[in-house]
Amino acid sequence: MPQIQTLSSTEIDNRKAMTRNSQSIRKTVAIRDIDLINDTTIEYQGKRLEITKDAFKGLMKMIGMSQTFASKFEKLFNAETKAKFINQMKNAMATQLNEITIILSPTTKKVVGFSKKPTDLISHDRFIGLADRLIDQHGFEVANWGVDGNAGSVTINAFNPKANFGVEGMSNEVFTAGITMKNSPLGGIQIMPYVNRLWCANGCTTSMASESYELKDLSAPSMEKFHEHMQQLRKNGFVPSGFQDMVKQAVNTPASIKEMTWAHNQIKRHVGDKAESWIPLQENLSAYNKANIGIIDPKTAKSNQSIWSVVNGMTHVATHAPDMFAMNMQDKDSTELMVQAGNLLGRQWNFQSATRSPFAAEAHLDQVSQIGALLN
Repeated sequence: MPQIQTLSSTEIDNRKAMTRNSQSIRKTVAIRDIDLINDTTIEYQGKRLEITKDAFKGLMKMIGMSQTFASKFEKLFNAETKAKFINQMKNAMATQLNEITIILSPTTKKVVGFSKKPTDLISHDRFIGLADRLIDQHGFEVANWGVDGNAGSVTINAFNPKANFGVEGMSNEVFTAGITMKNSPLGGIQIMPYVNRLWCANGCTTSMASESYELKDLSAPSMEKFHEHMQQLRKNGFVPSGFQDMVKQAVNTPASIKEMTWAHNQIKRHVGDKAESWIPLQENLSAYNKANIGIIDPKTAKSNQSIWSVVNGMTHVATHAPDMFAMNMQDKDSTELMVQAGNLLGRQWNFQSATRSPFAAEAHLDQVSQIGALLN
């Protein structure tokens, strides 16, 4: 059984330094002083700043306008008229929201988001302090520490070597449990269950699990609730609720072509055409072509891979690619891919609710059984 690789104390110190250097830049300004030029640019005090798509969406939400409405508005008029209309709405909001905090990436200097209150943001330095305490208190070891300077975020995967658990009836499926800790300029601190599949040392963050927790500030009441949550996680051995049943169901549920395509694209960004080795999308599409079956809706087209197989294809790349075959794949990419794999495992699958049939696969072709067709 492979050994889970952990970071040395020296490497952890290096990651802490990288984390502090990736702290997002914040500036609180009067909302009237910001002018939207277009979907990708704002102007502040005569200086133009590029904004990301997520930042634009956040600004629209803050002033009470949906992006769908903004897009339809531009189709009816033009980009310049749309920007003027949005600025008018923004200025009208100034009576209720006088100031706004601009959040910039420390590396690209792009605006990655906006916040109503500067107190909504938790610094990386305070996050590191909290992470250190959790690691010491719960006997964790650090498997991954990913820093994304472009987004100003950091993600840590830590596990307890003693928190091993299995799945009844599946001798090859043994896991060790822990947590994923993330800090981002807009989401604050997030704590999510993290499991490592010991058979191949694959890591997976189940961010959609009920045990996920968000910490928006470090006030005394918030911290008290947070520590209560951590104590409950520890009481449960950090094992996500219903995880064993979810694994069993994932093993017996076929992935749709749509799910397979999505997962294939997630890893292809890092390993190129080698993605086929882990998630055989082209093999499946070729089988449909050879059978002369057109795929009208990928959600309703079954693949020859289970959900569990697809998830583990993603986590295998996430865990092993940085050392083996990835093209410039970094820890931040690994940790994000583990979250994406966990999202697939935790969501409603395309064939999850399909009712099992008591009839043979081709029962509908049995002419003797066709009561209505035999009537004359």
